[in-house]
Amino acid sequence: MFEWFFKYSPGTYAYGEFLFAGGIGTVWWLAAVALVGLGVLFAPRLRGWSPARRIVVHGLQVAALALLLALIAQPAIEVTRLAPGANTVAVLVDTSASMGLPAAGSAAEGAADAGESRLAVAERLVDGAVRAAAGEAELALFGFDGSLRRLAPDRPPAPVGTRTRLVDALADLADFGLPANPRGAAPAQTLAAIVVLTDGAQNGGDSTDLSPLAAAGVPVHPVAIGPAAVAGDIELAEFSLPRRVSPNTEVSARLVIGRDAAGSAEAVRVRVFAGDALLATETVRLAAGRRHTVTDISIGSGPSGVREITAEVVAEATDPLPQNNRRSRLLEVAAKRLRVLYLEGEPRWEFKFIRRALAEDDGIDLATWLRTTPRKTYRQGVRSAQTLADGFPDSLEALFAYHLVIIGSLPAAALEDSEHGMLEAFVAKRGGSVLALGGRNALAAGGWDVKPLAAVLPVALRRNPAAAPEYAPGEYAARPTAEGGGWPAVNLGGGRGEARLEQLEQLEQWASLPKLADHHRLGAPKPAATVVLEAVGGDATLPLLVVQPYGRGQSAVLATASTWRWRMRTPPADQRHVRFWRQLARHLAASAGARQRVRVDGDADTLDVRVALKDARFEPVSEVALRARIQAPTGETIETPLLPAGDGVFASSVAAPAAGVYRVEVATRATGEAAAHGLANLPPRLVRIADAQQEFFNAGVHAGLLNRIAAATGGALWRPAELDGLADAIALGAAGVRERRRLPLWNAPAFLLSLLLLKCVEWSLRRRWGRL
Repeated sequence: MFEWFFKYSPGTYAYGEFLFAGGIGTVWWLAAVALVGLGVLFAPRLRGWSPARRIVVHGLQVAALALLLALIAQPAIEVTRLAPGANTVAVLVDTSASMGLPAAGSAAEGAADAGESRLAVAERLVDGAVRAAAGEAELALFGFDGSLRRLAPDRPPAPVGTRTRLVDALADLADFGLPANPRGAAPAQTLAAIVVLTDGAQNGGDSTDLSPLAAAGVPVHPVAIGPAAVAGDIELAEFSLPRRVSPNTEVSARLVIGRDAAGSAEAVRVRVFAGDALLATETVRLAAGRRHTVTDISIGSGPSGVREITAEVVAEATDPLPQNNRRSRLLEVAAKRLRVLYLEGEPRWEFKFIRRALAEDDGIDLATWLRTTPRKTYRQGVRSAQTLADGFPDSLEALFAYHLVIIGSLPAAALEDSEHGMLEAFVAKRGGSVLALGGRNALAAGGWDVKPLAAVLPVALRRNPAAAPEYAPGEYAARPTAEGGGWPAVNLGGGRGEARLEQLEQLEQWASLPKLADHHRLGAPKPAATVVLEAVGGDATLPLLVVQPYGRGQSAVLATASTWRWRMRTPPADQRHVRFWRQLARHLAASAGARQRVRVDGDADTLDVRVALKDARFEPVSEVALRARIQAPTGETIETPLLPAGDGVFASSVAAPAAGVYRVEVATRATGEAAAHGLANLPPRLVRIADAQQEFFNAGVHAGLLNRIAAATGGALWRPAELDGLADAIALGAAGVRERRRLPLWNAPAFLLSLLLLKCVEWSLRRRWGRL
């Protein structure tokens, strides 16, 4: 209808330039003066009318005269269109496995029926709307998934690719002899536009830089095929584990469960395996109205060695994509000595039983400093006579050698101001953990509210002398919160590699513990804090164990000094007190970052090696040469230098030739001042490259990436049912060999009808008001 009224498509008007082909010269101005004079000559006939009626009629006359004069000047629109026979339009069809999924169940997505695949929709569009939009340009057909290749017009592709490299495929077009830059001398066939039919996945390769595409000057028009989310799908979006852990300890595994936002599922069953052995099983309630639910599950690390840990969401019969319900990770279990420093300001039962629980742990080196009288101290577990001689490490290097610092009932005045600053840096810069315990000289009662540690801790510290004492006796039962249920310290059963207890069993274990005898009143938890345990006494429910990240480390507060009751008031065989403290200390200490860290990540065809090096003060080390030696499962050895990536970080990416377990060793060679940092060859790392069905994860259309590609190159994002404007976007764009055309507008029906309408309205009003 638009083209019938205005002769040309909306795109012609959007891309074209308006002009008057007849020119506006002397003859035009004489004609304008003559027509205005005629209007003035007949104006006296309207003197008997009211001013409003005269304005309306004169306005219609002036509008008609203006339109007539404009048509006399021969209006036209000048456009630059593709020259016939001199251009190519490249069409890229996504042939990855996700394109075999249903396109949609509605005509709005361009699907003929609910069972039509995304690739079938793409093929139909290529033969129809896309070929028509190319016009007189030649069509070059390509398929892409992990690589780009030409497609035969008579052979429909199959959705078989296990990875999608969308950005790389666009960049690789130049390798097929298609000129991507139309500037200068034009070749016989110039690339005028690129049309990509895809669901927008980008799960292979490491190329995310769109600047080369923008510099090529060729607009990319993505056609997004597929729904925003697969209806009814539930997937295991993420599964993460620590890289390396100590034997026979509790490990926190984080799972991110995704679902269709419109789905009706309220809870799912999650299981974690090591081989065929079940480590944990739990029912997870899905967050209402949210796409993703994050949950932590505690599992036993087991004995030393490398274990493959698999997490799965038990698929419902109605789940359309059970392929995305399972993920596996390698867990390296190796002996690692965790150094813990415990500072206590007075002899008390809590100190005795905490020290006994941790000192007997083979994976913990415990050093304690106890003030027995105002002028006498007692040190245990120190490595030399000078260690903790002044009650606190004498340098940052000495303090940073620890992984966890526990502060008991110790007044803040016992430390110098510089030592308070070192304690804050221990968490923020070194990445260590601090655990503050309740007590009569602890937290705000001990004056810590005006020291740097107050900013580190997960709760606000405020002293109010007029209120009740912060630390007071009382009977309290400890109970896990919903947010802390997956925390390792909460798991009182199922240690040493056994299956973790069910949530209900865990609650029963906590309910049967002897009650605590005191509680230290805390301020409000900070925004990033998590309340792991709460104290229940009478009608009050108070935070008991609170944790939060701070800087590169984390902090925790345990608001009691009577967990010793869990040991003294239970049978000798009851190990719940010991298990709680060992798991709490190991978890907090294990999160402290190492000076030399190697991280290896891999997908189906790429291995990324990243190394971070710091000195004893945890300053970045840069004067070092690194080289990675990678042992592939095929027996092939790959060696590659690691290049600086800033702030003591070195990285490299290599192709992974096959699926399997890769062993990565990093050799160091320090130079200059860095040679004094004691750098050595780093511990080897293992990573598993699997034939994971990555295409089925996050299987909805990825409109965000497609929008960025279109915006960077001057193209536009299209949906299958909305391709009417694609022909104009290609023909009238800025790339390719083009020719200029001038299209007349004076005989467009819309203008002639407008002139007739103006005069008819004027005549009707004059007749109604009695003056013809």
